[in-house]
Amino acid sequence: MNITLKSKNSYKIFLNSLYIKNLNIKSKEALIDYVKNFLMKKKQFLNLKGFYKVIVYVKEKIGLFLDIIKIEDSSFFNTLDLRIIINLDCEVYYETEDYFLIENAKNIFYKSKYYYCPVDENFTFDYKKLEFGRFIFGNEITNLLKDINIL
Repeated sequence: MNITLKSKNSYKIFLNSLYIKNLNIKSKEALIDYVKNFLMKKKQFLNLKGFYKVIVYVKEKIGLFLDIIKIEDSSFFNTLDLRIIINLDCEVYYETEDYFLIENAKNIFYKSKYYYCPVDENFTFDYKKLEFGRFIFGNEITNLLKDINIL
């Protein structure tokens, strides 16, 4: 699991496949229940209060990527309300400074000292890679794909 605070009102969370090994990721209802229960357990740790939009990006071999954005907090003093959106067909990229971690991947991109590759059926995932890079998903993809250099 990897949690990143993007701003005061936004989190990005990666739940690797070990966390979701018994979850039916083909079922939107199962995914919604899992994400809801996970966030309710972590609400104190993450200080979640208010109304949040949670976009869930699913990559079968890798895990779940959660994009959590606060919508409103004025009406929700000490409560947590979630609007969960499941995205089963999404793009995810891996970012690293070390080319040799992804040298066997297809479609490698280079931009501003970082190498990128799509997380697809050709991507080989090793949990050690988490130390040397990060996953890009959601709105960050749009910024990533501007002015890229394909290797």
